[in-house]
Amino acid sequence: MNKKTNKIIIFILIIALLINIILVKFNCFYKIDLSFYNLISKLISYNNTIIFKLFSFIVSKEMIIIYLLTILGYCIIKKKSGGLAYFFIIVINIFFNQTLKLIIKRPRPNINSIVYENSYSFPSGHTMTIITIVGLIIYLIWNKTKLKKAKKIIISILLIIISILVMISRIYLGVHYFSDIIGGIISALLLLSIVYYFYNFKYKIPYYYKNKK
Repeated sequence: MNKKTNKIIIFILIIALLINIILVKFNCFYKIDLSFYNLISKLISYNNTIIFKLFSFIVSKEMIIIYLLTILGYCIIKKKSGGLAYFFIIVINIFFNQTLKLIIKRPRPNINSIVYENSYSFPSGHTMTIITIVGLIIYLIWNKTKLKKAKKIIISILLIIISILVMISRIYLGVHYFSDIIGGIISALLLLSIVYYFYNFKYKIPYYYKNKK
């Protein structure tokens, strides 16, 4: 991706996020959100609830802490400071999500949720986190490994499927609207696009490029 394309993508994502926020604020997604919940709620069963709770747990607060500690541990043991970039990207993702939640202040869905959440609803934190993590992993697979192209494609597809299931789990469990998921996807892609721009075109962070060799 060249610099111009990167800038265009960032601009499009900013506009998309602003439109998404405005539509959410004016409750324009009501019928779509309700339709998606009614569709996914048909899957509700004892076994499916266990499965979707597991997918939701993949990016729970506890797991995020484990991911961050793992990255820090790797950087310390292997003495590779470049890994800290991924640590900070995940942390920035969390702050970005919480900032948007406090600005929008959208209540959680008013339904009989399977699990309880006491924070605001928009955008979906689980969605932002899984997109950010999977995006970073896919980037590493395609740019830092010597795997054959077929394997890279298969792994990427599997990671995307996991991401989709995590997103569906949030609607299934009754803690997010479909529009929260869309907001989470756009927000995460915007964050990754901005990070890509700063790393590759703006500042070219020294330790990142040193460890990239």
